[in-house]
Amino acid sequence: MTPFTFPTGPALSRRGLIRAAAATGLGGLLPYGANAQPAVNRLIVPFPAGGPADFMGRLLSEKLKDELGRPVMVDNRPGAGTRLAAEVLKNSPADGTTMLLAPVDPMFIGPAIYANMRFNPATDFKPVTDVSGIQFGLAVSAASPVKTLAQFVQAAKANPDQGSIGITTVGSLLHFLAMDFVALSRSGATLVPYRGGAAMVTELIGGQVASGMDATTTLTEYHRAGKLRVLAVAGDKRADGLPDVPTFAESGYPTLVASSRYVLYAHANTAPATLAQWNRAVRKVLALPDVREKLGRVGYDLLPGASSEEVVRYTDALAARWLPVIKASGYKGD
Repeated sequence: MTPFTFPTGPALSRRGLIRAAAATGLGGLLPYGANAQPAVNRLIVPFPAGGPADFMGRLLSEKLKDELGRPVMVDNRPGAGTRLAAEVLKNSPADGTTMLLAPVDPMFIGPAIYANMRFNPATDFKPVTDVSGIQFGLAVSAASPVKTLAQFVQAAKANPDQGSIGITTVGSLLHFLAMDFVALSRSGATLVPYRGGAAMVTELIGGQVASGMDATTTLTEYHRAGKLRVLAVAGDKRADGLPDVPTFAESGYPTLVASSRYVLYAHANTAPATLAQWNRAVRKVLALPDVREKLGRVGYDLLPGASSEEVVRYTDALAARWLPVIKASGYKGD
């Protein structure tokens, strides 16, 4: 079985968006909202083309054009742990034509670890709805003799070479989840940072690192293909795409619960009617059977969408759980 390949596409500049609008011949459409606006909406994705976040963004953009009555073009803006993409949204007009599809956890972790944030997530952005759930998993190579989380901890304690854990996003919830696991397990495991999931998975399969922790969107297809073995996931329930894999709580770590969500964010000054239109459109798209099947196949947990207030409550609860861990670690970003 070959791991799923994500469709790719180019990032779009502002000029490219204008050219795309002209090419569609949709410049004469009725205005979107109260004022006339560009004929193309922009969906900013803070990760490179070709990955699971890009796949989700392009899947949504394809379906949203029918619900919104105008094209939605994906604009990939990777870098700086999603901060670059967030700055693009902050500096965009608050007219509802530019949205950001990003994980929720950097929105509360960033202010806690970076001294020079050029935006304030709490005041500069407005959550429109959540889109999908993200779980994190710990995996070993399929060739590893380790079959369970308990066996991994035992091996790490017996031999430091068997206790390395590759992580892909330093300064993220994933990073602090891994730190908490090492502390709670008393395994003495060493965290090894990588630049992206592809590099980590390559070395994990090749045996250069004993284990790896990443989002299930990175690990699921390799697990299904028999190239990796996911030992545990950190959600409050088993991952939709990995029903055979126990949670950390089931594996003896009841407090080790961490998951995140992708959220659609708008500029904070966007008109409420425009936010409501986007919310309705995204919820309709998330209910489509083919969208649910494709997101589930990639490894996302399926969500029906939520109100802005529900997303804020979810974010506050996640922050309350993890900010003490983050502050206790003393970690500060560059």
